[in-house]
Amino acid sequence: MSLHKTDSAYLEQEELRQQTRAAIAGKYEVLKIISCLPGPQYKTFPTFSGMSQEASAQAQRCNQQNSLRVASYWSRGRWFPATGRTYETLGGMIWSKEPEQDIQPKLEYLVDNADGTGCGLREVAQKTVDEVIAVARYGILVDMPASPMNDSGERVQLTSSQNEDPKFLPKWIQYKAESIIYFRTSGDSCSYDEIRLTEIKSEKKGDFDYEDKIYVRRLIMIDGIYHNQLWNDKKEMLSDVTPVANGKNLTEIPFQFFGADDNSAEYSKLPLYDLANENLGHFVLDCDNRDNLHYHGQGMTVVSTDMEKDEFDAMNPNGLDVGARGMNMLDAAGSVKIIQIEATGAIPAEMGRDQERMIMSGAQLVTDNSANETLGAKRIDANASMSALKRISFNITDGFKQLFTWTAQFLGEESTSMYKLNTDFITDDLTPEMINAHMALVQGMILPAITLNEVARKAELTDLDDEEIAQALNDQQLLTGGTSEEQASIQAQLDAALEEIEALKASE
Repeated sequence: MSLHKTDSAYLEQEELRQQTRAAIAGKYEVLKIISCLPGPQYKTFPTFSGMSQEASAQAQRCNQQNSLRVASYWSRGRWFPATGRTYETLGGMIWSKEPEQDIQPKLEYLVDNADGTGCGLREVAQKTVDEVIAVARYGILVDMPASPMNDSGERVQLTSSQNEDPKFLPKWIQYKAESIIYFRTSGDSCSYDEIRLTEIKSEKKGDFDYEDKIYVRRLIMIDGIYHNQLWNDKKEMLSDVTPVANGKNLTEIPFQFFGADDNSAEYSKLPLYDLANENLGHFVLDCDNRDNLHYHGQGMTVVSTDMEKDEFDAMNPNGLDVGARGMNMLDAAGSVKIIQIEATGAIPAEMGRDQERMIMSGAQLVTDNSANETLGAKRIDANASMSALKRISFNITDGFKQLFTWTAQFLGEESTSMYKLNTDFITDDLTPEMINAHMALVQGMILPAITLNEVARKAELTDLDDEEIAQALNDQQLLTGGTSEEQASIQAQLDAALEEIEALKASE
């Protein structure tokens, strides 16, 4: 296998990740992957040698027209942002409380600069949370920069001042799922013999031109010793480093996988994929519905007449006028009528069912698995089992513990550091139907996503007061560039209710 080549499992997961990321981002990204969606099927008219000029021109016109129909079909659709809002909400629930942390003195530099580029510990943790929620896979390599060499080509021991220089401190290098292209074990899933990672580096070609080149970072165990190699796209090894920690070669690869199911290299189930898939299906239905509305909303003019063509052309020199106030001259037996396709309610009804399914999918990510009864049968027992979101939080906390261990090992220290993410969610105290109701409000843009971080007031949906909810909705709508008629109507009702509440308060 080529160093750059990926296996079938990676390619399968890549397709799932692509769909999920597009659904999180919204319509702009969804339109880039429409080839995987069941869009309209219009006939393609072939052209071949021997066709008459007229037939060839007609085939080209038909193909061009059908291409425009396909583009119009997708452009008419409106994206329902259930996946993106659920993704933001889940991350918000973890960060509704700051992590507990206890960092030993020699590792405190990680708080401000964990990756060597100025990205602090919290930023690294936040990125890890976002990626695991989105695509269930992330990786971080703990790497110790090599010490400088002397004139003999031997590495020298760092001075005390160099030991405190940030450029010589261990750093956490982050890799997205798409960059983790290969792994190999020797039967023990917790011990890796080889991991391959892609890295893109921008290299200067001219005075103003740069070119992105892909390299492979090969982390491999050779004779029980860890090697960090860099290869180019010509299968040439550019470097081979054997990092040293506390005066000894490493006997394991200091690379930490993060997943939604566990922190092994095996692919986890994508928590948001089912929701994303439903979201994409809902978008196709919306495109179908609007395409249907477009065509059945426009009548087709049908003219019946016994007139000869020359006679018709003489009486209607400008051709057939099908405008709203069009005038056409026909004989006594002639007639003009409009044929209009009947609208159907099947598509909107199915879209409504899709929205209900999306609400359920979003709610299940924060609902503990112990709630096996029908909705409303009992309250969630937070200690009986673990929701997908809670499991992600625990996994990341455990993974960071291992990263601290490797970092301390590079510095010749015993690791006692801890960075614990929040696992106490307000949804632990909600019934399943209340979670569904709240998800519906958030996904439908009736309540801002922030309310899922603090759902505990009188109605047990938010701790924001009425004015704060209205302001949050207003700010959110301004950022997204306006609202739909339905949202505007809901906002108007909310404003009216707030005015009544203020009036009641004033009368008291």
